[in-house]
Amino acid sequence: MKNLRSFIRCCLFLSVSAFTAYKSAAQCQDTLWSHVYHSYRLYVNDSCMSADGTVWSLIYEADGDIHIRLSVDSPFLYMLNAANYSGEYGKLVCEPLCATTCTQTDAIASCAGFTNTVFIPAVGEHVIVTGSFVTDNDHGWNEIHPVSKITIGSLGTAGNLAPYNKPDVSVFPNPATTRINFKLSEPPSSPVYITISDELGRLAGQYQMLQVLNLEINTRYLPGGKYYYHISKDNAYLSSGSFILNK
Repeated sequence: MKNLRSFIRCCLFLSVSAFTAYKSAAQCQDTLWSHVYHSYRLYVNDSCMSADGTVWSLIYEADGDIHIRLSVDSPFLYMLNAANYSGEYGKLVCEPLCATTCTQTDAIASCAGFTNTVFIPAVGEHVIVTGSFVTDNDHGWNEIHPVSKITIGSLGTAGNLAPYNKPDVSVFPNPATTRINFKLSEPPSSPVYITISDELGRLAGQYQMLQVLNLEINTRYLPGGKYYYHISKDNAYLSSGSFILNK
């Protein structure tokens, strides 16, 4: 229990540090707000910040916006609320404005004379999203809306942008039954954090690696199904993926 409390305090410290650094690195376009459909429904938690994660899905909305579901990296899990888990599969909603054809009659005026310049990523790409962090009062979940910028990459320590390089991390066996291993190519110089969640985005386990090459996790207590893992080090994204647990 003592080790668990220490781990939680460490994660909270990393999240707060990440929030401060990534907020200072963010630059947003305030003029985008004049093109937000029914902007009164959005409660602004932070006018401008950046977060990173992996694109989980894209939904092309009738109001012209693209509804991007983002599997956020661990420093940004605090951005998710209960509605994100129940209504958005544990993902953060990110909305570039007027990025597709607007077919909703009462939303056409919002996109009139506006051309989207925000890069639209593909599913599976790891990206940095910058924009306003808001709560959609109509649905209850949190979003980055409007999105000012999306770039391929990950956020490094102290808010510096770092290129996205897939590390040498092996996860085996896959499918697994009672145990799964996370193996690094070399012993880490600082703690490596592994977060595992189920298909609904619910936390299934959090683990730490330090000065070891391999972490073997007992999965007997988990029900069968598909699980997603996220690996981070020094407050920066390292790797993510999924595995199947057969029972």
